[in-house]
Amino acid sequence: MMDVSHPPVLSPSNIGSFAYLTVKDRLPVILTRVIDYLYRERISLGLKYGEAAQEGCKEVVSRLSQMKNEMQTNKDFQLLWSPQPNNPYDFFTDDSEIWNQQFESYVSTYGVSPKWFAASWLYAECYMYARIHEALYLCDPLRDFDPFEEQKQKSLVDSQIAVEALTDKVSSICSALSSHTQDQLKQHVLKFFEVSLWGNKCDLSISSGGECCQAEDVFSSLEKLRSNIIVNDSNMLWQLLISLPEDQRDIALVLDNAGFELISDLCLMTILMEAGLTTSLTLYPKTRPWFVSDALEKDLRWTVDKLRSNSGSGGQIATKWSSYLSDGRWKICNSKFWTTGYDYAEMSKLSPDLYSQLSKASLIIFKGDLNYRKLTGDLEWPTDTKFEYALQDFRPTPLLAVRTAKGGPVVGLLPGQSKTISSVDRDWNINGDYGMIQLCTFS
Repeated sequence: MMDVSHPPVLSPSNIGSFAYLTVKDRLPVILTRVIDYLYRERISLGLKYGEAAQEGCKEVVSRLSQMKNEMQTNKDFQLLWSPQPNNPYDFFTDDSEIWNQQFESYVSTYGVSPKWFAASWLYAECYMYARIHEALYLCDPLRDFDPFEEQKQKSLVDSQIAVEALTDKVSSICSALSSHTQDQLKQHVLKFFEVSLWGNKCDLSISSGGECCQAEDVFSSLEKLRSNIIVNDSNMLWQLLISLPEDQRDIALVLDNAGFELISDLCLMTILMEAGLTTSLTLYPKTRPWFVSDALEKDLRWTVDKLRSNSGSGGQIATKWSSYLSDGRWKICNSKFWTTGYDYAEMSKLSPDLYSQLSKASLIIFKGDLNYRKLTGDLEWPTDTKFEYALQDFRPTPLLAVRTAKGGPVVGLLPGQSKTISSVDRDWNINGDYGMIQLCTFS
């Protein structure tokens, strides 16, 4: 019998599983798109970043093609490049050391090097993006280049109708907040948590880097979609928000995707700020290109600037965001821990400063699938495992997971609930049609 205190990790070694199909099919497609993009755009990149960038594209393409071959033939992982002491490329130093320590720990535990179809799914998928970053980082003119930036920006532009509908709604609610009863405010706030939830459906890594945008007004679908929220702790969440002392309303938001999802997250935060339910917000983006559409700080700032240039409600709301950022009510905090291959149970040991910082928040909101996988260790938990139990040693402060299920663990369901959902939709836990607003208060 399986010891449920330590279920096995999700792994591509399980042939036919979603993890296996990700490494076999989806990751090579993402790599191929990056390779094709760099080759196709090498001349324009040379014009933008200098002639050396054009030649550099060939080097990067060669490194990525080699990795793709290693992946498809199940070769050993490689140690990441590590600079010599006192090398000026200090950004990469501690980052590559963390990755190489994970490699050495794996060898020490299992007696062999990790391979693409033998390591855990979480390790393998994160490792691919670390290698993409390494390939670019080793090319001086492309060190800060994001090969996914164009896709992220197009995704937002293509979602313009949905963005306008959303910012119109935010603007309308904020202008009338003083006249709302607490029950009306509750309804607005919880609807915006649902908008943020369904914004998570739009994920370029799940579409293998193919086009993905929000085509319609999310509000028009909320009622219909509510029955697809398979864990919905909204009422408990509301009670937590209104019970926070006025001097302890600090929210941390660990971001997921750029594009429409980021807009939906910032609109939610705007409602919370304007209603006084939070007084400060710390935003945690990624520090390097990650899982195709994950938001970097420059994506966040580009998004604010892009909307500010719009007329109407979008421009007004983005001006408010800009004000929050300039006066310090909103802070952007970068940490390289988010782009390691470790789950969050390891955070207090590997990144104690980040863990301590998060522990001071009144509530941490984790957006998206990858955050959920890292919260739960990407283990094969039975679906009725308690969320708090699956978090293992990660217990910083009350936390909320907001995600649509697109692969990885699902916990906190009622006994028999997953069987009932499966009878209606056998792909329920990978297709993004089912969502979770899941709170853990550790009380």
